[in-house]
Amino acid sequence: MTVSAGRLGVWLAAAALGFAAPAARAQEAADPGGLPPVALGDLHYGDVLFHFYQGEYFDAIVRAESYAAQGHMAPHADDAELLLGGMYLSFGQHARAAEVFERLLARETTPPAVRDRAWFHLGRVLYARSYFDEADRALRRAGASLPAELDAERRLLLAQGLMYRGRYDEAVAELSGWSGPEAWTAYGRFNLGVALVRAGRVDQGLALLQSVGQMAASSEELKSLRDKANVAAAYAMLQADRPLEARAVLERVRLAGPQSSKALLGAGWADAALERYSEALAPWLELQGRGLLDAAVQESYLAVPYAYARLDAQGQAAELYERAIRAYDEERARLDESIAAIRAGRMLEAVLTADKEEGQGWFWQLATLPDAPESRYLYHLLAGHEFQEALKNYRSLDFLGRNLAGWRDSLDVFAHMVDARRRAFDAKVPAAGEVLGGVDVEALDARRDALKSRLDAALRDRDPAALADADEQRLLSMLAGVEGELAARGDDPALAEAREKARLARGVLQWDLERDFGLRAWHARRSLRELDARLFDARTRTRAVTQALEGMPERNDAFEARIAALAPRVAGLEQRVAALRGRQAEYLASLAVNELESQKARLAEYSLQARYALATLYDRASASAGGAGGAP
Repeated sequence: MTVSAGRLGVWLAAAALGFAAPAARAQEAADPGGLPPVALGDLHYGDVLFHFYQGEYFDAIVRAESYAAQGHMAPHADDAELLLGGMYLSFGQHARAAEVFERLLARETTPPAVRDRAWFHLGRVLYARSYFDEADRALRRAGASLPAELDAERRLLLAQGLMYRGRYDEAVAELSGWSGPEAWTAYGRFNLGVALVRAGRVDQGLALLQSVGQMAASSEELKSLRDKANVAAAYAMLQADRPLEARAVLERVRLAGPQSSKALLGAGWADAALERYSEALAPWLELQGRGLLDAAVQESYLAVPYAYARLDAQGQAAELYERAIRAYDEERARLDESIAAIRAGRMLEAVLTADKEEGQGWFWQLATLPDAPESRYLYHLLAGHEFQEALKNYRSLDFLGRNLAGWRDSLDVFAHMVDARRRAFDAKVPAAGEVLGGVDVEALDARRDALKSRLDAALRDRDPAALADADEQRLLSMLAGVEGELAARGDDPALAEAREKARLARGVLQWDLERDFGLRAWHARRSLRELDARLFDARTRTRAVTQALEGMPERNDAFEARIAALAPRVAGLEQRVAALRGRQAEYLASLAVNELESQKARLAEYSLQARYALATLYDRASASAGGAGGAP
């Protein structure tokens, strides 16, 4: 049984870090330990969370590290660091994650629910990587606030870690008297039974295994566990020379279940131990209708002729031994072909081709077997824990290699961009210099100050003529000339009418100026504000152009230097990743080859036993024929 693969990340990001994600809100009803959501206070932190929730742990880690180095994560410093620890854990970097948890989760201000779940998930990943001592320490740091499901898995992981290290008595102590949710209790009783048997307390262990083997099971998972318990109990009984009890227990195993082959083989050996060879043939012959890849089927090729020999059907036994030898030899030849294919690297190519998932993280598993001849021999290996963990390492290295190759290409693009910026800058410098030379911002500022002074004076003295437009200024000037000329001629009666017209004209013009004084003053102030904005924009642009002219070459040189410094680092990392990927590929190939070699060795042993049994039959036949006076 497993916990949801992304539960650690979602919980740390949503509950422990105080950010309400949809996944977290959906779990509120079933998660009483969840914390209330708070507002997100930094967009950079939100960017990290966005990639995190997409399962893009590497991209999220890169952004978190980069933003933190630039000082953008300050509003969420502790939360971001704890999230970073969760992402390291999700990406399989358990050592880095442990450093973060050790530092942050030890604080008294950390809520118990956050601390306990974080330690649980750290221990779970360490257990998955077979670091049982480290997993034990982390799992024991998870306290009493874990939900029942997680606490049950924690206890089971602790016990299984002890069993992997051969510490069966301690595993028994860990599981004795413990109970949890129904399904987890069944697993706990099964593991306790196995631990008791391996600790030498066979009767106690068998009692537990039998109880699990007879439990009511509604799910396929529990039915498979029930079959497994029955097979384990039966084989323990066979080793204790209790074949009759073993035969009865094996009757409970489903014929269509994953344990059926082992059950059929064990049932046959139980009948054989009771010297009921005719009955033993039934399950063994059923096995021979199955694929030869199964070890139980391979052994049945020896068991069937053995039963015929015990029934004095020597001819049938000899024929079946010969058939077994041929089958073993043909299978070993196919194994040799598969070993050659694996050593040539074709297995990993097929595995990565079959891997359709683009997700990252330590909870990824290969779900589809590759379409390759050797896959038929590696079914159990590819589904096994050790190979899956090693494959995760290889897959991560392959991802990092592709990522570094992308960065290398990006650096080339950046170098071309810097060169293009430099050439564009050089092309624009002359025109920019001409523009700057033709604009005297200081003179414009002086003119603006003069205009403002005139406006202030007109408003202070309420001088409507100061706000007259060009036509009105021309008319005022003309009137002033006419009035001056009339004044120079004295009181000439002939000019009385002209004087009256001039007076009326000035009155009309003055009336218009007085009438529009308020509106013109508002327009003048607005025009002055617009002028201020234009001048500010001009000063800003001038300053920016000046700074660009002065600083752009230095910035381009700095970018070029950074790119030049990063290029060898990326190349060095590519070489390291390629070397590690090669070593990991060799390790995966060695796992596969060792598995196939062990199958070859088993087949060779079976073939040797078949040849020896066949030779024994021939010897007996020869002795019998010689004693009767006939030819051998």
